[in-house]
This record gives sequence, C-alpha cells and structure tokens, in this order.
Amino acid sequence: MSSFRFEQHGAVGKLILLGDADSEPGSDFPSSLRAAVRQAYASDIRVLHLTSASGNVAVADDLGAIGDKGSKFLEAFAADILASIRLIEELPVPTVASVAGMALGGGFELLLAFDFLVVAESAMLVLPEVSVGGIPMAGAVQRLADRVGKTLATRFVLLSEPIFGKVAVDLGIATHSAPDGKLEEVSDELVRHLATGPTLAYGKARTLIRTWATGGVSAADIISTQLGAGILDTKDGAEGMAIAVAAVRKHEPIPKIQFSGK
Repeated sequence: MSSFRFEQHGAVGKLILLGDADSEPGSDFPSSLRAAVRQAYASDIRVLHLTSASGNVAVADDLGAIGDKGSKFLEAFAADILASIRLIEELPVPTVASVAGMALGGGFELLLAFDFLVVAESAMLVLPEVSVGGIPMAGAVQRLADRVGKTLATRFVLLSEPIFGKVAVDLGIATHSAPDGKLEEVSDELVRHLATGPTLAYGKARTLIRTWATGGVSAADIISTQLGAGILDTKDGAEGMAIAVAAVRKHEPIPKIQFSGK
C-alpha cells in the first residue's frame, strides 16, 4: 500500500495523497512521498500539484498509528518527511498544493513546502503537536515563521490555534482561497496558467526567492546575474522579449504569451 501516487497529465504532475480504498495513509507516508517526488523529478512536468483524495492532508487517519511507535520512530519519520519537503522546494518547476478540509500536523508541514497554497474557505490548518507535549519536527515552525513572522508563528505553534481558509490568505500562509465547492476550479486554473508559463524563468525565480529566504538580500544579489545569464537566449526568453518589444513599440499592451517551456 502507498500513501502517495504520482501521475503525469501532459505538463502537469499530480502528487495525490490517497485517502480512499486504494490506501490507508500511515507509516509509509515518508517513503511513498519520497518515491512520488522522485518520479516528479524524473518527469518532464512544468508544474507539480498536490491534492488529497479525501480533501484532508494528514500523515495518518489514526495518529495513534504513528504516536504509539515511540520517539525514535517519530524522529526518523519526521526526518524522512523533511527530506522530501526540501526536495519539493528544490524542484525546477513551480508547485501548487490545494486543500479542502483539514491539514493536520505533518500534513500542514507538507503544504508549507509549496510555492502556491490554495485553500477552501472552510479549510482548517493546525499544528497540534505542542498542545499534546511534542513539537512539529518536519519544518513547519521555521517555514510558518518565514511566512507570518515570529509573533504569529509563536501564537499558532505554541497555542496550536487553527487557521481557517481566507484568514490563511490574509496572513500570507496561503496564496489563494476558494469558496467551498470551487477549490478544484480555482486551483486547476492556477495550475493551467503555470503549466503554460515560462518554465525556465519560473525555476530561476524560485531559486532567487529561496536564496533570499535563507541568506538575505546580499546572498540573492550574488547569484541574481548568474541566474539570469543566457535567459534571453532560450526559446521562451527570446520569443517573449520579441513579442514584448513589438507591443511596446506599437504602444500596445503586451499580449498573453504562449510559452513552450524551453
């Protein structure tokens, strides 16, 4: 049994958390996540989209299946998830996660690895670990603090307060919200947009943002020109610039550009 399945649909990679008859998410969560992310790396997708068959994102339907195994198991379990989270962050394509229901503990930690997070208005994100005597160990504390700052991260981590849909967008945790029942429509539109965008430029921009997040402005300055080297020599860069220049010279708005991802 596997907790995750990777599927490729043209330029779109689907990372699906199974919560139906196909699987019972649990102790294989890290290993199946790692295997699915490696499949994504080996593919020629232009965007990766995480979804859940059940609408919820958690490491197990019964958390006792994880907690009852003791500290050593939990430490290895969390370390494996964190390794996959770092792989997702280093993918050369943009990433999107969407959640309709609850994202609990390690499930919330996984969502924070993605560039774009689309949440239903009634979705609930929560890190319960501290409230039961533990701590989040798969990267949520630092990634949440990076998004909302020290004060709010302290509130949500130490008090295990739930964060709901639109509030998550207002705080900068999620990037988009959708009315209940419209999550798939909103997230699919975003995924389609990214799948037809300038894939190489997306990847370089993601690297620049990640470098700033970990090393600050100076670190990002050092690599910015290096990342941009040759970008206008690519098919997308050359064609995109030519279309933009032609529009500007005609005093017209730049039209929507069709990129090939090369």
